[in-house]
Amino acid sequence: MVRLPAVVLTAAALAAPIAAAAGDPAAPTIDCTLGFGGLRTSAESLAGVQWTQVGGYDIATLSVPEVWRVEIAFTSPGHPAHPAVTLRTRRKQVTEVWTADSKGCGYGDQGQFAILMADMKSGDTELTNASRYDVEQRKRGQSPLAPAN
Repeated sequence: MVRLPAVVLTAAALAAPIAAAAGDPAAPTIDCTLGFGGLRTSAESLAGVQWTQVGGYDIATLSVPEVWRVEIAFTSPGHPAHPAVTLRTRRKQVTEVWTADSKGCGYGDQGQFAILMADMKSGDTELTNASRYDVEQRKRGQSPLAPAN
C-alpha cells in the first residue's frame, strides 16, 4: 500500500488566497461540494502546482517552504475508493515540528472511502511523530550554549 499525503481545494482558496500571519498565502482546503471534477479543475489551475502519479493516484503538490505543504490526491479509475479526493496538509509549528492533517471527499463506495481515510489519519500520526522525533534528536545534538534557531 502506498501512503500518500493528499489535498483538495476550494474555489475561494484558489481565487483569493487568505494571507497567513506571516504574509504567506493560506494552504488550500477542501470543499466537497465542488465534486471530483470541480476539485480536479481547481487543482489544475493552481500556480506552481507539481503533478505526479503514484500507486493509483494523481497527486498535486503545492507548498510555501518552511510554512506548509499540501498534497491533493485524486484516485484513478480502478482504485477501490474511486472517485475520491484526499488532502494532506503539513504545517510547520513554532516548535519546528511538522504536523500532518488529512481530509477527504468520497463520491463512490463509502466503505472503501472510510478505509482510505483511516489509512490517511494513521499516516498523519506517523508523519507528525517522525517529525517530532527528528526535532528532538536535532535539539539533543546541540550544545547547551548554542544559540536557539
